[in-house]
Amino acid sequence: MHVDTAIVGDGLIGLSTAIHLRRRGVSVAVIGGSSEGQASHAAVGMLTPACEYDPWMPAEFYDLLREGLDYYPRFLDDFGLSPESVGYRSSDFTLLDLAEREESVQERIGWMDKLGIDCRWLDRAEVCGLEPGLTPVAFNGAIRIKGEAVVNPRALLALLKERLDGALLRGGLTGVVEDGSRFRLTAGASQEVVADRVVIAAGSWSGDVGRRFGLDIPVCPVKGQIIRLTGTPGAVDSVIFMPSGGCGSIVERSPGEYIVGTSEEYLQPTTDNTAGVIGAILNRLCTVLPAASEWRIEETWSGFRPMTSDELPIIGFAQDDRIVVATGHHRNGILLTTVTGRLVADLLDGEETGVNLSRYGYGRRLRPHTRFATKY
Repeated sequence: MHVDTAIVGDGLIGLSTAIHLRRRGVSVAVIGGSSEGQASHAAVGMLTPACEYDPWMPAEFYDLLREGLDYYPRFLDDFGLSPESVGYRSSDFTLLDLAEREESVQERIGWMDKLGIDCRWLDRAEVCGLEPGLTPVAFNGAIRIKGEAVVNPRALLALLKERLDGALLRGGLTGVVEDGSRFRLTAGASQEVVADRVVIAAGSWSGDVGRRFGLDIPVCPVKGQIIRLTGTPGAVDSVIFMPSGGCGSIVERSPGEYIVGTSEEYLQPTTDNTAGVIGAILNRLCTVLPAASEWRIEETWSGFRPMTSDELPIIGFAQDDRIVVATGHHRNGILLTTVTGRLVADLLDGEETGVNLSRYGYGRRLRPHTRFATKY
């Protein structure tokens, strides 16, 4: 089989890239492997530039995060996906100033205002007025943020795979051979595809894939553990975001279905759920929202976020201009799913992206990474 572009990686960013290219008349093949540990399958699905941006990051990165959020409704409409089918909805976020933290989140109000984020500080009483299920002894106040959103990544993943079913090759990338100006790729035991160009969007496994092409893609896997519970519908009015350690969150994905997590573990290469981390997540949940102690645990899982040392994604051509790298999105893979697919398609088409991608280039100089401790 010959295609214009082969995408290595069947997570959301790879699939978003494929569907954008196909819409432009580009023939594609998507090479995917196991979903075990895949961030797209594991993610909670919060679309929140305000909570995920840090002021030490370049200001342009907030603009990219915001573009990711703003592009979601257009993407769904352009590709005929109803918001309900993928669990997409606008939501307020409540960024809790946890009593257990020495550093207050209230100081974030200053830079949030400068970025034009619609937010305000709430004292304990105001938080309890909006979120009566939360116990006031667990926090000092909160920042209430408007205009963010959530999506169900598993639902979006399933629908994009349906759209691209004929282009999906299973078994992972097992061989790469130069074939003149093209690449001859093998998926699984014997499926072959010849491609003029390649997109590497293999998440935490992008480094392994890159080595097959002679590339050094500096991403490391950051493990997160997540819990799905069933409880009383409407126990929270917003997404509860708790920036403690690896961060915690409470998201009501559907009425009475709660997704809670997640850890941020740098030295844990297995997908096992562990008693210490799951216990820590549940302890924080029940401390902040006491009624959750009666909720039923339905499922636990984990996944790996692909992270670069500067915590910014890689979106750009490799030294070989037949290859585009799209990985390293860390905590923002779901938020940046749709816009990354569009940007990669623009790059391959030679079009103006409308976004300054120099900050995210392959081969850029990366700062040393300081967050090597396991955090809950």
